[in-house]
Amino acid sequence: MDRPHLAPVVRLRPAVMGRRAVRAATPLALLTGLALALAACETVPPPPSASPPPAAGLPDGPAKPFSAGKSWTVTIHTPPGGKSFCLAERGISVGQSAVPRLTFRTASDESGFILSGFTPSDSGATVKAGERYDLSVSPDLGPRLSLSARGLPNGSLYVAVPTKSYLEEMEVFARAHRVSFRSSGLGEMGTMLLSGSSWAINASDECRILHADP
Repeated sequence: MDRPHLAPVVRLRPAVMGRRAVRAATPLALLTGLALALAACETVPPPPSASPPPAAGLPDGPAKPFSAGKSWTVTIHTPPGGKSFCLAERGISVGQSAVPRLTFRTASDESGFILSGFTPSDSGATVKAGERYDLSVSPDLGPRLSLSARGLPNGSLYVAVPTKSYLEEMEVFARAHRVSFRSSGLGEMGTMLLSGSSWAINASDECRILHADP
């Protein structure tokens, strides 16, 4: 009996080249997708913020003499378009240019004093315009004062008080013979003599009443 003829078995070969192509394409696709994702995550940096305007100093203007005495000079100042104010300053004695200087300032709304000519004892310490500084005032007569001062562009410190209490606030400078200054941000700032300061304080207030008050 003849055996039946069987159809030859065809073995299918796996599409090896196709898989290789897929494997080769996969890393490229991943890299492309990753690059697109990173590009989408990038943010445009904000524009740099504008620098704050420099801190302003005290108004100033042409000076006119008011009075002089006890080595002090009182002058009237009128800023352009502003209100007049008065300054009481003492002349610089020979050999005294490196000691603190007090300038009393009176105006209709705000008065006080300017401390200049000092050298901070703390290494590298400088006055920054617009910043606040604590100021310790130690007179030879009377209690120590703790005040708040503002830095001026010229390196000085300005202490402001209400004009209505100016004479009371400045009394320590009128009574004492000498006074020392210190600030936690600047260190020791020196000692100065207060000869004639009582006259200067009263004369500056009189100048304000006559020329600065509305």
